[in-house]
Amino acid sequence: MQRADGNAVQVSLLDETPRAALLALGFRGQGGTLQRGVGDDDEKARLFIALRDCGIAFSDGREWCPAEVFAWLRERGLLAGAFLRIAWQGPDRFEITRG
Repeated sequence: MQRADGNAVQVSLLDETPRAALLALGFRGQGGTLQRGVGDDDEKARLFIALRDCGIAFSDGREWCPAEVFAWLRERGLLAGAFLRIAWQGPDRFEITRG
């Protein structure tokens, strides 16, 4: 997942494997970028759970990156459990850890 601030969630696909699952969750878009709107934090938490269960990694970085949003929602008790965190180290170089 590339973006999760505000009322939109954006996923960038590294391959086509999760496309069908994302479309079934209401994501839309062209090419390797899909987006979906969310109405509030409860809806975002439910979507994050579904994305985590699909094996989607949450981007780590600065400010309100998706990994930080996941942790914040977990602290508020809106979701629980671990998730995959992806940290980019350069073009086509990344590290995936559990958050």
